[in-house]
Amino acid sequence: MNGQSNPHGAITPAPGNWREPDRRFVISGPARPRDLRDLMGLPFFALGRRPHGEALNYRTRHIDISVTPDASGMATIRDADILLWLGGQIVDALNHGLWVSRHVRFTPWRLFADLGWADGAHQYRRLQGALMRLSGTHVATSLRNGPDWQERAFTWVSDLRISHEHGVALTLPAWFMEGVCDLSRVLSVDPAYFRLDGGLERWLYRLARRHAGRQTSGWTFGLADLHVRSGSLSPRRRFAAGIAMIVRRQSVPGYTLRIISGRKPPVLRITPTVSSTGSVDNRGSHTVASGTHDTVGPVTEIPLVEFKISAQGTGSKHKIASVTYITNIYTLSTCTPRTCMRARLYIMDTYAILRRTATTLQQACDVVRHGAVEKALGRAA
Repeated sequence: MNGQSNPHGAITPAPGNWREPDRRFVISGPARPRDLRDLMGLPFFALGRRPHGEALNYRTRHIDISVTPDASGMATIRDADILLWLGGQIVDALNHGLWVSRHVRFTPWRLFADLGWADGAHQYRRLQGALMRLSGTHVATSLRNGPDWQERAFTWVSDLRISHEHGVALTLPAWFMEGVCDLSRVLSVDPAYFRLDGGLERWLYRLARRHAGRQTSGWTFGLADLHVRSGSLSPRRRFAAGIAMIVRRQSVPGYTLRIISGRKPPVLRITPTVSSTGSVDNRGSHTVASGTHDTVGPVTEIPLVEFKISAQGTGSKHKIASVTYITNIYTLSTCTPRTCMRARLYIMDTYAILRRTATTLQQACDVVRHGAVEKALGRAA
């Protein structure tokens, strides 16, 4: 068995265990979808609701991307929801120290539940169509592939099998697995993203999530550059009109969009609605809570609230010293046994602190009340 022992003697998967060909990753529980940085803000998917059959080639000084569909059409950005869901399942398994594999099996209802798809015949047809397009879209890219990238083409899924009895079985490309298993390359996705209907809206959210993140300063993009980077088949003028409509609606969750037309050419300014002092490009680790916005991990302490108590009894010799309490919250949904025990201890400590706080507040009230009574008696005398 390829693995490594942790300090408690348990065997945990070794890095790269997903490469073992005889393993299968069976999905059985819920997980929050995750997106791969390499896929965000670049033209890997068709933006239209209806797939098209045109090949796409994108080239810059640093990146080459070639996407070629088969007769079923190019995989759309809505089809990519399946990849985001699978990426989230893999990240969640890694955070729990479980074995993963690029050979995946799952039941459709699990995906429907996590992505909010209605469980019905229409959704099964949608799933089947999306999987067929993902398996028929051939991708070649220089990202993480080196100079011979054209010889390393892949499809988003392969070895696809769908049956009512066993559900869905498929194989993910090694390129995708290498990215998802490097937790510094994945980002969480706002649940509202999956309710966006327009392909351009979805692409703008992923672009903003990748570049603007939660930085107060945000990011600025030229409209002409966005048109090329999106891979949109619409003429530039129609593309710009679509951007302007999204700006008027402000429909990209978590971000404010503004067109600055005073410049030549005009630019799109994207800023987060929730400010953060950190950069979205900070690398994550396994030790950061899964509830945080930028990184993933099993459990952590998150400073939740700081409050101070400072009370003095008016007209009384009694004084209560200033006390500061810092409470912490634990993400219990992904606790290991050890961290769950630590969480219990923190909860007990927090409960004790709150009891002492209540006692302190009661004492403060008593002091103030006692001082007021003394003053009243003095006036009566």
